[in-house]
Amino acid sequence: MSGEGEFFNQLMVGNLVSKGTIKGKVQIAGELIAAGVTCLIADATGKALLATGLTVPSDGGALYAKGCLFIDTNVATGTTGLYCNKGTAAACAFTAVTQA
Repeated sequence: MSGEGEFFNQLMVGNLVSKGTIKGKVQIAGELIAAGVTCLIADATGKALLATGLTVPSDGGALYAKGCLFIDTNVATGTTGLYCNKGTAAACAFTAVTQA
């Protein structure tokens, strides 16, 4: 494939997508939005919906949508690394997602 235009052309004619699945590995590079935090998926207002990093964001930040999932990539074995913003888009408050 050569260039973005060809990629979208192949996508539209079904050579890359078949029955709702994308063929091959999907990798999202993301964008650095804070020190050590990468936003992988954002909403229409630019707030993170899915982010990763070495430490969970401090409460009160305004970079994350309500319900944003944060994956802490620097946790010990047996410790949860998944957190959810149960605060607001104006003031985040991440809490660990645990099994009931």
